[in-house]
Amino acid sequence: MKKFHGLLLRESLRDLGVLKLVRITKEDKWDVDNAADFQPKIWNAVEFEGDAEKAEEIAEKMSKAMNPRWYMNIGTKKEEFVIFLNKIFKYSEGDEEGKKKAQEYARSLNIPESQIDW
Repeated sequence: MKKFHGLLLRESLRDLGVLKLVRITKEDKWDVDNAADFQPKIWNAVEFEGDAEKAEEIAEKMSKAMNPRWYMNIGTKKEEFVIFLNKIFKYSEGDEEGKKKAQEYARSLNIPESQIDW
């Protein structure tokens, strides 16, 4: 079975119930020095996976559960998803134009440049 893998910060979610849609593979606390004014200094990182054929469906549900000005990533072997509140950027691996559009959107939300590192 093909899988997608993802990373999110618990702080990025308004509705933690969406975590039931994925298999959590690792959790960690990060003490960050590049937090924006609207972000806490400690982040709770969650690595997860799911069935690749459900990646788009789960991305849609995650998008509705996000807090403003945060994002998360999901990737399959072929596609990358950058997920914001009510907005998803999907592009093929190596598609620099698709990646650039997602990064420009993140900048429009005032997400710090040091966090736009996907």
